[in-house]
Amino acid sequence: MKKSPVIPLLLSMLLVGGMVLAADLLQEREIIFPEIAAIATGALLTPKLAWRTNGLHTLLFVVLGALLGVAVVWLMPGPLWLQMCVAFLLAQGIFLFSQTGFAPMISAIVLPVLLQTRSWVYVLAALILTALIWTVRVLFVRCGILEDAPFEPKGLPDRTELVNALHRTLTGCILITLAVALKLPYMVAPPLLVAYTEFWKPGAVSRRKPLQVILLLGCCAGAGALLRFGLTITLGVPACIAASLTMLAAFALMRGFSMMLPPAAAISILSFLIPADALWYFPLEIMAGIAVLTALSFFYREEKTQMPLRDAKS
Repeated sequence: MKKSPVIPLLLSMLLVGGMVLAADLLQEREIIFPEIAAIATGALLTPKLAWRTNGLHTLLFVVLGALLGVAVVWLMPGPLWLQMCVAFLLAQGIFLFSQTGFAPMISAIVLPVLLQTRSWVYVLAALILTALIWTVRVLFVRCGILEDAPFEPKGLPDRTELVNALHRTLTGCILITLAVALKLPYMVAPPLLVAYTEFWKPGAVSRRKPLQVILLLGCCAGAGALLRFGLTITLGVPACIAASLTMLAAFALMRGFSMMLPPAAAISILSFLIPADALWYFPLEIMAGIAVLTALSFFYREEKTQMPLRDAKS
């Protein structure tokens, strides 16, 4: 039986709005963890859980990723492009051997590097927000609102997956280097790197509907930028309300495009974390970045004959 998304959507909007409200009240921008919108989408808003994971593994990899990202900023000297490449390399390695397919961990590692976050508040916020999402999911499963999805490990990567991961990491690092050098950092925004990783899965939507993917990500970025600028900056509406409406807009866009793509939701909320003067060109950079990454994902050629259902929705 098809379940109504209304209650999960309202709770997702509340969680996103509460996150932004806490950031404003405590004057800690590190509390804003855009990937929480992606996790809410994949855990609460899709018909089935979008990844092969459970609460424990989700928390483990989000917190590990957040710790590694902050550690790279603290401990590794060097330019931003090098730090981001190291973070992306670490993220791909952990993702490959995690046996979960839980790609949002990549954003958890790369985001603090892009923003040069040195505060451990980011780690704590990621932990609390992810725990809240999973607590809501458990309650919804018990109430029959969502379907249960027992944890089924993917298994260790085979040779094809290792080769693809190597190609993906090299091409990703090259694009990171070029984007930072050209002062276009949002072309490699962490949710886009998450999408790029998921696009290498067999049957990925990027190879079936590439133009729709590019338009969806661009529209979600535009919706977040427009709502933040129009409501919060221009009219003085609290950012938490604008962020909640942005989550609603992202959901509506994903439904409209018939693609429940978790990175699209994260991109929309990322607009509340970037400098206000970047809002004008943020959607254009996002569209340019996802266009390049979608094209690069076509390097994947060997389709697997059997594909787990939950991995097919990327």
